[in-house]
Amino acid sequence: HIEQALCLPGATVKRKDETDDRQLPEGVWECLQSALRLQEPVLVFPVADLATYAPLPGFFKYATSDPSLPNTGMIRCLETAGGRAPSLWNPQTLSYANNPADSNKPESVVLRDALIMKPGSTVDDVFMTLKRLGALAGEFVRAEATGNIGAPSRPVPKTQRMERGNRIVKIMTSKRSGWQNK
Repeated sequence: HIEQALCLPGATVKRKDETDDRQLPEGVWECLQSALRLQEPVLVFPVADLATYAPLPGFFKYATSDPSLPNTGMIRCLETAGGRAPSLWNPQTLSYANNPADSNKPESVVLRDALIMKPGSTVDDVFMTLKRLGALAGEFVRAEATGNIGAPSRPVPKTQRMERGNRIVKIMTSKRSGWQNK
């Protein structure tokens, strides 16, 4: 059995996990939980404007056509469980918004996009990730950040570690990408 293969030497006691019908080896679950508590990922919300928290237009293709987005069946499950559909989901057409103008509805723009970064990631790491994804182009010029909606923003150096106090970030670059020229 795979559960027994996961057991550490001497860890033969098993307990029932609350969320699953499988038996988990004693110690493995606690080890995984402890590891996650030690190094929680950092959520970063890149925005185009720190006053309105509008999303980066360069992220539009990821917010509407990325294969990792929930499909119709998953969205039904989310709604049945009491959750909500993603902000750009159109229940009439059963698809994501095809027009960037559709994403400018006030209810869909506040912190629409999030990056999951490794602990210890810096503003420069966020910049490089956004550049790799095609959301930004050019060279880093400066960044401003805040930790909460409505809190004042402040300049942050590119060596600043990302954390709760600066997780909403606007990064300015020297070159405009295609969506910025419009």
